[in-house]
Amino acid sequence: MRYWCLFVLAFLVGCQPLVETRNTDIITAVGYASISEQPGKSIEEKRMRAMRASKLDAYRELTEQIYGIRITARAEMDDQQLNYETNDSSVDGSIRGAEVIRSYPIGDNYVTEMQLDLNRMERLKGSVEVYSVPQSQEVMF
Repeated sequence: MRYWCLFVLAFLVGCQPLVETRNTDIITAVGYASISEQPGKSIEEKRMRAMRASKLDAYRELTEQIYGIRITARAEMDDQQLNYETNDSSVDGSIRGAEVIRSYPIGDNYVTEMQLDLNRMERLKGSVEVYSVPQSQEVMF
């Protein structure tokens, strides 16, 4: 009987995966925004603006993961010394079907966690019209 239990135990252990399996069709992103830095007359208004800004930040992170990020950099040297340096980044893309998993305050920050099923996004992409985003926009945060 003892050998039978050992055999069953060894068989069950052998059936377990050695590495954790992960669905690569789902990507996640986290967005952050400061509550006190938001414009507003009351703390409730600032908190609502921070909630919206953190959601937009999470969308931006999802867009970076899917479409990449465009980096423009410039450095100016004079006599082998760095005088002037600028870096600019932008991201452009359409995200459809993302879901907010959690949204909560931590200290003075608001955090939004999102996930996106890439298969769902692909299905939704063919069913709606995509409009281009205007070049000149004001950033909320």
